Amino acid sequence: MEALEKFLNKFIGPVAQKMNNSKFFSALAEAFMRTTPITLGVALLMIVGNFPIPQWIEFLAKTGMTAHFNAALGATINLLSVYVTFNFAYIYSKKEGHDPLPAGLLAIGSFFILMPQMIQTYTLEKSVTEFPAQTVVTASNNVEAFASQYTGGTGLFVAIIVGYFTAVLYGFLIRKNLTIKMPDTVPSNVSESLSPAILSGVILAVFFIVRIIFSFTPFDNIFAFITTLIQAPLQSLTGSPIAIILIFTLANMLWFFGIHPNMVYGVVMPVMTANMLANMTAYQQHQELPYLAMAVVSYVCGNAFGGQGSTYGLVISMFTAKSERYKSLFKLAGPPVLFNVNEPLIFGMPLMLNPFFFVPMVASPLLMGGIAWGMLSVLDFSKYNPLIALPWTTPAPIAMALKGGFNYLLIFIVLLIVNVLVWYPFFKMADKKEYLLEQENAKTAEV
Repeated sequence: MEALEKFLNKFIGPVAQKMNNSKFFSALAEAFMRTTPITLGVALLMIVGNFPIPQWIEFLAKTGMTAHFNAALGATINLLSVYVTFNFAYIYSKKEGHDPLPAGLLAIGSFFILMPQMIQTYTLEKSVTEFPAQTVVTASNNVEAFASQYTGGTGLFVAIIVGYFTAVLYGFLIRKNLTIKMPDTVPSNVSESLSPAILSGVILAVFFIVRIIFSFTPFDNIFAFITTLIQAPLQSLTGSPIAIILIFTLANMLWFFGIHPNMVYGVVMPVMTANMLANMTAYQQHQELPYLAMAVVSYVCGNAFGGQGSTYGLVISMFTAKSERYKSLFKLAGPPVLFNVNEPLIFGMPLMLNPFFFVPMVASPLLMGGIAWGMLSVLDFSKYNPLIALPWTTPAPIAMALKGGFNYLLIFIVLLIVNVLVWYPFFKMADKKEYLLEQENAKTAEV
């Protein structure tokens, strides 16, 4: 244990510290976090419009309500890349000490400049020259529009690149005094809007040139380039259940030694988000979910079972506590864990650097993820609904029942038993030690 701690402090600790101090990673993490009003704001509509009852879904389709629910999804989840672009540039510029609003707006403008604005439409026609008649797909007119595939998950990497470089270029040009100085008599709202006019033209011109350069490549645009060479391979990697299990295992191990798991999540979350959006798009189009295993395994390995470390099993084990310390801690920290808030346990137990709890912290994602993956291969998950988005504080049985029905709930029951079995023996050892210590202290106090 000491050797592992020394290794992490020597090699991982400095990296984690640099990432925590990095404006890029801190702004990126905050950019995704601040999309929460959008993703959770539409959650109720997504639940109502995709409630897992076939009769309800058929009713919505017959009454034409499905199109309206899809419109709400299109204006929120399917525009996530746009929101991330604005947030990243805004937050990064704010950290740099500049007026952040122009940076955010310029990032959105640059993002759309890079995007294809013509969509080729197709029609289905019956061939009359062949017998039997064959259905032929023919190209129709071009339509001026932005493709929603690039405003959603597929455009996330470009969104990150545009948001970052817009903010960096914005700050650089400000430091070079490439702004318009207005007299003090000019109203502040007018001065603030006109001041960055010159640097705005420079930034937009830069992305315009980038657009032209990519038009001469086989990819035609930067979105196709990023998707083909970078995003797609990374999505395939993080789409693997094995990779997901290893990612969450590493996050738990780092958290045990006091290194925040955001070091791991900050790197992989953009790719995992793109995978989740791909699942949503496939579900809307009645296609097989490309990252179903990732969705199921990542949920049960993550914070769903009581927060980081999957501490449902620990809280249930605490029902048997004999020591007054853990009895009191159970009353205080137990209820929040039901809603995946386990900081009182993490720091009050404590779980960090406590040798009693190293094994369950690290083993939980390995066992739970592996079992969920195995059960996924034998259970019918064709009705799994990725469009049902719920707050992270939603208790796991409720969220899993809504998303995947009885089969997902069955996985919860099995994993809850496993989770308890993982935590129980280690908690009993810690509780016994604390109980004996309390007994000794009581005898000492009597003397």
